[in-house]
Amino acid sequence: MEKHFELVDKRFEQMHAEFNKRFEQVDKRLEQIDKQLEKQGQAIMDIHQEIKLQMRWSFGMLLGIGGLVVGVLKLTG
Repeated sequence: MEKHFELVDKRFEQMHAEFNKRFEQVDKRLEQIDKQLEKQGQAIMDIHQEIKLQMRWSFGMLLGIGGLVVGVLKLTG
């Protein structure tokens, strides 16, 4: 009977070690995913900033060209 308990205890210890190993692997994978998400978040912020600058430039060009058109029309009309 004691051998049976020893076998069960060894099996339990093996399973515990295996679970710990798997949890460590999951933790490492989650850390990798977290780093990837941080990189993607930064990339999205960079894209947002670029779009913002392009919108400002486009609006400035629209105002500039509109002013030129109005000026030309006033001079010719």
